[in-house]
Amino acid sequence: MSLNTAQQAAVEAEDGPQLILAGAGSGKTRTVVHRIGHLIGQRGYAPHRILAVTFTNKAAKELQQRLSDLIGDGGGGVISGTFHSISLRFLRSYADVLGYPKSFQVIDSDDQKTLVKRILKARNISSDRLHPSFLASWIEQQKNAGYLPEQAESMLWSGLDLKDLYIAYQDELKKLERMDFSDLILNCVRLLREHKDVATAMFTRFDHILVDEYQDTNPLQHEWLCLLAQEHQNITVVGDDDQSIYGWRGADVRHILDFERVWSNAQTHKLEDNYRSTEAILKLANAIISSNEDRHVKQLNATREGGLKPEFHVCVDEYAEARHMAKLFNERYATVAWSKMAVLYRSNRQSLAIEQVFREEDIPYRIIGGLSFFARMEIKDALAFWALLNDCADGMHMLRVCNKPKRGIGAKGQETIATLLSASGLRVADWIASMLQVTSMPTPMKKLLPLLQLMQDIKPEVADKADRGLMLLLEKSGYIDSLKALGDVESESRLENIKTLQNYIELSLESGITPVEFMDRAALMVSGEEDNDDEDAVNLMSLHRAKGLEFDTVVLAGVEDGMLPHQRALDEGEVGISEERRLLYVGVTRAENILHLTSARLRRIFGDMTYPMPSRFIADLNDDVLSKSEGVKQPAMFSQAQASSAQGIVVGVYVNHPSFGNGLIVDLEGDGDAVRVTIEFDAVGLKRLMLKYAALTVL
Repeated sequence: MSLNTAQQAAVEAEDGPQLILAGAGSGKTRTVVHRIGHLIGQRGYAPHRILAVTFTNKAAKELQQRLSDLIGDGGGGVISGTFHSISLRFLRSYADVLGYPKSFQVIDSDDQKTLVKRILKARNISSDRLHPSFLASWIEQQKNAGYLPEQAESMLWSGLDLKDLYIAYQDELKKLERMDFSDLILNCVRLLREHKDVATAMFTRFDHILVDEYQDTNPLQHEWLCLLAQEHQNITVVGDDDQSIYGWRGADVRHILDFERVWSNAQTHKLEDNYRSTEAILKLANAIISSNEDRHVKQLNATREGGLKPEFHVCVDEYAEARHMAKLFNERYATVAWSKMAVLYRSNRQSLAIEQVFREEDIPYRIIGGLSFFARMEIKDALAFWALLNDCADGMHMLRVCNKPKRGIGAKGQETIATLLSASGLRVADWIASMLQVTSMPTPMKKLLPLLQLMQDIKPEVADKADRGLMLLLEKSGYIDSLKALGDVESESRLENIKTLQNYIELSLESGITPVEFMDRAALMVSGEEDNDDEDAVNLMSLHRAKGLEFDTVVLAGVEDGMLPHQRALDEGEVGISEERRLLYVGVTRAENILHLTSARLRRIFGDMTYPMPSRFIADLNDDVLSKSEGVKQPAMFSQAQASSAQGIVVGVYVNHPSFGNGLIVDLEGDGDAVRVTIEFDAVGLKRLMLKYAALTVL
């Protein structure tokens, strides 16, 4: 395929700073590769003096392969790699200037975790007070912002100053003659900042620098690029501010928005022709993103005319939402493979209902970039606690939680417990009861005893609780507090998952299954979840994980306020909301032919029933870009005057049932005598009733 006019202009641009704004599906990689080819073939630049910077090794390999296809000779010697790999090359030559040997080693993630644990242990800081992964993450954030240990601001957490621990961590790394991954870029920047002779040798190494996904650069990467290109100013950056969705991990959209201000003689090129999606899908994408005010003005132009208009469906709850997806995918399977379909969601906890319904419908699926709901650490832990409390645990459940939260039972202690349990020949429940009667026992058992006694003490309360004691045990055992030590963002995600599990347990037990049957169901849900790229299965993934991918048929789930935009973004204000709108835009532009957006009138969150409104991003869209189900067009609540019409039985009205008490109507379906009404009752939860026999009274 030949280059279009805009691509050709970007490829043949003169020296100096160039900004290529590449919309979704506009052929940005093709443009970058051809620009490199042009610099070599038409402008006479030596291949080895051209640097192409990417964010991932996969992207670097793809770029190198496409260069090889274009100009042969394995890419002609063009230097391509990630920020980290290029930095490592420089440091192999100049690390001694910073006091490191040139043979320094890069510490891997496992060794880094061990080092952080050692530092905390030396200071008698337990992981339940400050989790090692949280400290490592905070240190990484400081480095990505360009802060050396002495430059970081003090950060108090559980009465500890993390800055002091950052200093200690960095001192230990230096003694070990190691750098972590963030150090690679930070130490390169130090060379460019502080050592003029070395900086000159570094930035004269290349004549041209090209950068992919520029909107995703963090402050440290941005400074790295500016310093490296400061003399020749031959820097070409490619990206799209409308796809900047990683602010939560340090990316700053201002870098691409301010490019023309930072580089005063910059030229800008806009790639707006989209080769992926139908015209109907692109109309929706343009309508969504145009509401963001702080952006480069541009829009996607369709090269594929027509197409089915995207649809927005408001479903009764998350299970009806999942059944809507299943119906769509089953119909679409007659035309395309399962692997060409995807469900994209804002929060990983949304996968539970989808996984359950897809298994019931025999729709193959795989979780991309994450774990099946029941394979997540906190879910497996919570279920092990719950199984022990409800007398349906095995030895593996016991060993999984015997040292959670930390109570000093190491590997040898766990072996001792396992041996005692095995030698007894008893079921775990009976063994626990017997051990509570023993007066003399090994040290590991003494440490485990408080947990066993706690379970024994709260068992009388279990039968009266809808979740059969799950949250009570997790809170009283200290497990919930141990998750909070992971830091705000990670602990929030894990706690959300546990509360989603709690809801699922309550619903399942209400349907009549026993705890043993529930554990069987959970085991089946987690089995066979292998991430096999060759498998023909529907793709389930987060919206963030979907960036750069494309599918024939896409469902965006949970497009509602509090979910998309996420509540955290709503709390942040316009900056957060703008990024969430970009996230929705990214999701929409993953679809080639069929796109559905869904939300629920009722969603179970944090153990409570919530009644979310459709996303504010949907409210202002016209019917000419998005088909909305009737439920979207009607108001969420009805006045008493509206309720009095047609016997008052409409969505949003409170009613009374002679057996179930008061409740809110959340859905109506069917016609005539076959009308079914779905009601969220205050006392007994969600019920679906035949309206003809329900004997409802409007309140």
